[in-house]
Amino acid sequence: MILDKESEVQRKLKIEPIEGSYNSYAVHEKEKRDWSGNIYLACVAAILAISFFT
Repeated sequence: MILDKESEVQRKLKIEPIEGSYNSYAVHEKEKRDWSGNIYLACVAAILAISFFT
């Protein structure tokens, strides 16, 4: 995919050695949660609750 804008994203990596192996590591990427979907869902639920009780 070709994009006009490039953005640098800093990743948080957690590197752990694998037990029972020589020079092998497991790399886990820590991701931030995306709360925008949950906020949108809460707003829709609030609007529905207000319209139901009035």
